[in-house]
Amino acid sequence: MSRLFILFIISILSSSLYAQTKPEDPQRDSAFYDATCKWFSAWKLVSQDVYKIDKVRPVELIFFDDKYVYSTSNTTIKKGDAVKGGNLINLQLQWKKALHNGSITLPDSAVVPVGLMSFAAEIPGGNNLPFFVMPLPDFWKQAGVKSIELGLDNLVTGVFIHEFSHSQQTQNFGKKITEYELQNQLDIEFSDDIVQNLFDKDSSYLKYYHRELDFFYTSIITQVLHKSSMHSGLSIMQERQKKYFTGKHQNITQIEKLFLTMEGLGQYSMYIWLSHPKGANINKEIAIQGVRRGGKWWSQDEGFALFLILEKLANPEKWVGVMFSDEIKTVTALIDEFKKD
Repeated sequence: MSRLFILFIISILSSSLYAQTKPEDPQRDSAFYDATCKWFSAWKLVSQDVYKIDKVRPVELIFFDDKYVYSTSNTTIKKGDAVKGGNLINLQLQWKKALHNGSITLPDSAVVPVGLMSFAAEIPGGNNLPFFVMPLPDFWKQAGVKSIELGLDNLVTGVFIHEFSHSQQTQNFGKKITEYELQNQLDIEFSDDIVQNLFDKDSSYLKYYHRELDFFYTSIITQVLHKSSMHSGLSIMQERQKKYFTGKHQNITQIEKLFLTMEGLGQYSMYIWLSHPKGANINKEIAIQGVRRGGKWWSQDEGFALFLILEKLANPEKWVGVMFSDEIKTVTALIDEFKKD
């Protein structure tokens, strides 16, 4: 799976050749350890306590600050210093660190400049083995990232949960997305923002999109699902897809459904931790506002709404397992399934 799932790219720092040395910086190492423990604890809460999933699929991890890279990947750090980091549920992780000197070698051998990026991707030829990349908290702070509703620390933890969820889906959704990417003939970057990039200047399309989105969020504002609003939103969605996803765009309907599912689950998982009494314990309405980030990213915003609807139709234990299995079932398909009950 290619690096589709970049949540933010705010700035790219200067790059240089990758180098190794023997760094010592206990304060940074402690910050790295604290961050991994918090992030992994947050995923454990969502996965085990809410989703009832007790295992994590193997994943190679890369975290970094403005000076060091910390990783479990021997490709990213061939010769580094051993350092203490967190373990994640069933994964016993061996961590190393090294100076990155402005660029990082990823497990797929690509060399990228250090910047504000967070994503999961598949290692080619790795039997669906994913890797995950993310800056440490101080990097986000230095970049000026803020969240009025959530606070920076909670936002960054939420970003980890969102993006890490993608690392657990390379065997199903990620594999299918890669197939569509290889078939892409739209002369536009293939990413989870593909629909937004194609139609964000089309005023007629925007009317459809905003109407269905308003219906979806209206349907979940009370404790009981407002089914009339849900059905109206689904009806407009189908009408929009039928009208606009034709000709060379005919595959976009299925592509959109996949991205709405992946991005929506990432946002929903983030929301679960933010609003959970054992997580950030933030008021649910405020958590929703914080997760939406002003609705800037279509697939995340609408996908999130669809999972909030699905949550009201059925307890997550009834449907979340398929999200991390080898099967592909979209959020709209699950809504259709449970709304009949």
